[in-house]
Amino acid sequence: MAEPREVVIVDYARSPHGSGSSKKPGFFSHMRGDDLAVRVVEELLKRTGIDRSMVDEVTMGSPNLTGEQANPVRSVSLMTCPFETRGLSVDRACTSSMAGAHFGIMAIQLGLEDIVISGGFESCSHFPIPLWTADTDMEKMMEDAIATGATARGLPNPKLFDVVDIGTMIAMGNTAENLSEKFDIPKEDQDHWAWQSNMRAAAAQKEGKFKHEIIPMEGQFPDGSVKVVDYDEEVRPDSSLEKIKSLPAVYKPDGRVTAASSSKQADAAGAAVFMAKEKARELGLVPMVTVRSIAWVGCDPAIMGYSATLSAQKAVERAGLKPTDIDLWESNAAFAVVPLTQIKVMGLDPERMNVNGDACCIGHPIGASGIRMVGTLAHEMNRRGSRYGCAAICGGFGQGTAMVVEREDYWDGRRAWLS
Repeated sequence: MAEPREVVIVDYARSPHGSGSSKKPGFFSHMRGDDLAVRVVEELLKRTGIDRSMVDEVTMGSPNLTGEQANPVRSVSLMTCPFETRGLSVDRACTSSMAGAHFGIMAIQLGLEDIVISGGFESCSHFPIPLWTADTDMEKMMEDAIATGATARGLPNPKLFDVVDIGTMIAMGNTAENLSEKFDIPKEDQDHWAWQSNMRAAAAQKEGKFKHEIIPMEGQFPDGSVKVVDYDEEVRPDSSLEKIKSLPAVYKPDGRVTAASSSKQADAAGAAVFMAKEKARELGLVPMVTVRSIAWVGCDPAIMGYSATLSAQKAVERAGLKPTDIDLWESNAAFAVVPLTQIKVMGLDPERMNVNGDACCIGHPIGASGIRMVGTLAHEMNRRGSRYGCAAICGGFGQGTAMVVEREDYWDGRRAWLS
């Protein structure tokens, strides 16, 4: 069997992250998730100059593949590329977009495809995440949903709860509390991480670090006005550590996880262009990074956030590296305890983790978060001249994915990702 081909990323872009809060509708609350995805794919085709007929497949993730998001990626491929370009919709909970990228990477490695656009999207405004707290009667909630036919989000098979506690299978906040206790991550550390995330993201926006990453788009505001937005709506530059410390626990009496140290629901889309290294050279496109390894894991759903640590460990090992070889890390802060656990278990430098903020303030558009971390990581690696980076994300029901990438000395050519 021939050696696997090397795979590179030649561009990454995303929409701004609009607030997905039902209490305070964000600037993309009027938009479908797949419309945001089409806008991103079109921009990537324009920036790279790739003939759309050359795109073999579009893969995108979203864990809400129902209603307006039923088989959505075939629709995205049809609206952006020729009929012959396939579309693959991927659902692996929060890891969906990175899992979709894995499929594209493997197809390119095997020589089955040359160019794949992989990403994800989510409209939390249209598919809000229910808030389950410690006093929520899970069994009654399921019984009511079945009785009323309110199953738009889908319900797990009841037999599943003979194996797994319903409270940790559905209520993600409970799993964060479990993780906090298992690895002894104090509330104070989580509060500080949430505040620091806002400070880092605010600084990144002010310094223009997202200039080549975020595609300016029209957003609609509560007063009916339409304005071009190029920022993430939930970032709070005026965030106060004292205020965050005063917030009560959300999911458990006397718990450690608050609204600030939890991710924010968001409406957004993002995607990256993956291709064989020789194809990029042929097209005169200078890559951002080269993919060195991919990994996916499963773990006890009761501590689902631990899957980010496990997948990162696996990806680093597969790349033939050690944690000390990695210059920059991205770990999705579905809750602040997730990156903090990874830092503690793997012995990482916190100054190299989520350096431009994370989901605690940037937001967590579930289907798009995995690819966002890979793309954000690649951009930052090029700004800093870093060699290795690792992105990892945990997912509901205890699944995680990760990717290790390397920035190399490439050939002369056009850097589409600086467009």
